[in-house]
Amino acid sequence: MKRTIYYFSATGNSLHVSKSIAEKLGECDLLSIPSLRQYETITADSEMVGFVFPLHYFGIPPMVSDFIRKIRMEKVTYSFVIVTSGVGRLSSSALHQVDDLFGQKGRSLDAAFHVAMISSYIPLSDIPPTEKTHQKLAKADLKIQEITSALLSAKPFREAEPFWAPLKAFHKYWKNHQLPHVHQKFTCASSCTSCGICEKVCPVNNIHMKDNKPLWLENCQECLACLHFCPAKSIEYGGRTKGRKRYHHPKVSALDIIHSK
Repeated sequence: MKRTIYYFSATGNSLHVSKSIAEKLGECDLLSIPSLRQYETITADSEMVGFVFPLHYFGIPPMVSDFIRKIRMEKVTYSFVIVTSGVGRLSSSALHQVDDLFGQKGRSLDAAFHVAMISSYIPLSDIPPTEKTHQKLAKADLKIQEITSALLSAKPFREAEPFWAPLKAFHKYWKNHQLPHVHQKFTCASSCTSCGICEKVCPVNNIHMKDNKPLWLENCQECLACLHFCPAKSIEYGGRTKGRKRYHHPKVSALDIIHSK
């Protein structure tokens, strides 16, 4: 069976999950959603297709929902979704949104999973201490093994998941009313070295260097890749990120993210 995993990753959690599963499944192509976003239509030519992405405000990142809408899956016989997040089972809201998108295609998901990772949304809470981070990532790797076994069987599988309708409404409000303005929250300190990494890791090319400083345009996905990969920690987002740790998955580098665009 030919397999393809389409993924979106900003700080490496979803890329690590995707790579780990693709290696174990065998005969599995790994394709980055940002690298395909310029195409009006995408046709999946694999029998098994998966989508791996992080939770954004209890829902699907806009780039991912747009991608699922336009992909054609006539050849697909088995489809799955994996949501990575720092809030565990609250990611079920995103799975329900995928259900809706598949329903619009006259399809249904065959399997859905979530993997608890380190949350990179530091405007809400700081990164855990190093020991706790390592423990959580070790548990995530065990979960990845379980998911791989389930996918190798190619049987329908759905993890038990609570669902709170308000989370869906919350995501919709964020997407329609907050996301268009989030670029205004970014600032860059004088410690900026003009290295341009922030510009290079942005999945939607929303950052341009102007006068050797980053300028955020109006198509931000609020993925925070720019903030976390800044080697000088010069980028802040709002008033709550200063002094907080930065994070990316330890097995994923800025170069990995850049190459996945």
